[in-house]
Amino acid sequence: MPDADPMYLRKRLSAQLQAARKKAGYSQPEVAEEMVWSLSKVMRLESGRTKISITDLRALIVFYGVPEEAAADLLAAAHEARRQPWWHEYSHILSEGFKSYLGYEAAASVVRNFEVLFIPGLLQTEEYARAILARSVVPEKEELLELRMRRQERLLQASTGTELRFLIDEAALRRVVGSPAVMRAQLDHLREVGELSHVRIGVVPFESGLYPLLRSPYVIFEFPSAEQDMVVYLENPDGSVIVRDKATVGVQRSVEDYLEAFWEVENAHARPVGELRVSHDPV
Repeated sequence: MPDADPMYLRKRLSAQLQAARKKAGYSQPEVAEEMVWSLSKVMRLESGRTKISITDLRALIVFYGVPEEAAADLLAAAHEARRQPWWHEYSHILSEGFKSYLGYEAAASVVRNFEVLFIPGLLQTEEYARAILARSVVPEKEELLELRMRRQERLLQASTGTELRFLIDEAALRRVVGSPAVMRAQLDHLREVGELSHVRIGVVPFESGLYPLLRSPYVIFEFPSAEQDMVVYLENPDGSVIVRDKATVGVQRSVEDYLEAFWEVENAHARPVGELRVSHDPV
């Protein structure tokens, strides 16, 4: 199994606690009254926004009547969730949404990433990434660059057990970021990484015309456990949101909608990155 990131474990534990409460037949206000907690504390624990203490978890296990074996699993997960993730040293520059993203990324068995304007972060060369960050308004450019390179080092190793599948619109390959020389190196890097056994990179050519969900980038995380719902991460002009299970975005789009769109584009439109030749000669 891929790295059980503490952030991912905390999210999964919160979902398990919510399921245990519902199975026991209690409402959140009833739990708050029994535990002598505020209602907001119960809500924070079930959303994963707050780490649960081992003492509080034991109390909930007793109140919910959780069976012994399941209780042992919950306690083990809680202990693991309290350790620091590998990206802890960068926490001060990360939003809560991106911390969750990193947790899902580290724990996923399959990562599917669609990009329309830029090369996906996990596939960017250092020079390409530096050119993009130079145009951003964030002050911690060097730290973010270092974080991106470390994510690549971890996930581009086949030993992680994570399957990586990318779809890139041809526009991202044609757009000159940095300089023609930077783009030539970037394209060479894509072809090289595309040869890895656990990586698949498809390019959607202009000739495909319009295709499903082409306007915004998205990432779909699939996990080893069938109990864990897939998660979709969306980058929108007004910020990023994480969508779970049957949750919807915009006009009633579910996680399944994004997965089906990815499959359709991958199977009907995408071409191997090595087949598409893009010239970035100096002008």
